Amino acid sequence: MLDRMFGGREKDSAVAARIPPGQYKTDKFPVLHYGSVPRADLVAWDFKVWGQVDSPFTLTWDQFRGLPRKTVETDIHCVTRWTKLDTVWEGVAI
Repeated sequence: MLDRMFGGREKDSAVAARIPPGQYKTDKFPVLHYGSVPRADLVAWDFKVWGQVDSPFTLTWDQFRGLPRKTVETDIHCVTRWTKLDTVWEGVAI
């Protein structure tokens, strides 16, 4: 039962070396949040850059989505003790 809740010890030593002490590997993607997930009105959504910048600007959702995208593969080590290896993220690099 504990293996199902917290994961068992990793048998592959190369994989085990990537997992910090006290962490367990998960293949799932735990999502932890409080309350309901907000919905965004993408027609009204905008991204503003202002303040101490030379050229303030605002982008609509479509303009933002048209920016160059980057893909990053990384391991995630959560403070709640789970580790997910080789996670792929894609988005606009800032």
